Amino acid sequence: MNKRFKEQIDDFIYRGQKTPLSIGTLVVCFLCLLFMIVATFTQINVSHMWPSTDTAGDFIFKNITHPYVAQIPVVMFIAAILGPRFSLLVILMYLVMGFFIWPVFALGGGLSYIKSGLFGYILGYIFAVVPVGKILEKNYNLKNIILASLIGVIVIHICGMLYCTILALLKVVSFSYVSAAIHSIGGIKTLYDIVISFILLIVAIPAKMVLWIAMKGPTPIKSKKQSNSI
Repeated sequence: MNKRFKEQIDDFIYRGQKTPLSIGTLVVCFLCLLFMIVATFTQINVSHMWPSTDTAGDFIFKNITHPYVAQIPVVMFIAAILGPRFSLLVILMYLVMGFFIWPVFALGGGLSYIKSGLFGYILGYIFAVVPVGKILEKNYNLKNIILASLIGVIVIHICGMLYCTILALLKVVSFSYVSAAIHSIGGIKTLYDIVISFILLIVAIPAKMVLWIAMKGPTPIKSKKQSNSI
């Protein structure tokens, strides 16, 4: 009896397993989708010291403040929690909702959003969550957390800039719009994305251990014959 009870308890402890298909996993997927939508419309002001020069040309540190939306780090967090398959499902759910159900994208919704320069960054989520999820699923250590943060953020920004450029070449938008879009999302905010993604990937470690209880689902009870054969 004690051995069977211990096996059932151990089955709910996350030990680097792949995320299984279960009702609990689907519930966590919807929670992650909600988290992603909330992040889309939540802006924070990031203030910190930054090297600069004064009017005399002397090197100084001055305090700067940037508005910031942490949607990209949240996408990295989702990839860490759910792994490559189910984090991709969340992104696809987000796309379907934004296209056909509710304007959950940053500047609205509907199929016409594909003409927005920002849509390339959303497409980048698709290409980012798979490698990030696989890297962390393989071995969740400090080296892979840093690697996943860099790869995920860089992939998303490259996709966003390429998409903006393609729209400009097709004359859907002007090159001045492309420059403004890249400037508003790139630059120092790319550094914010990497740093905050790293922090959220650290937070994802205890978060996944807690959510694993739901995602693992109920443990099937072994028959008496099976128990005796162990």
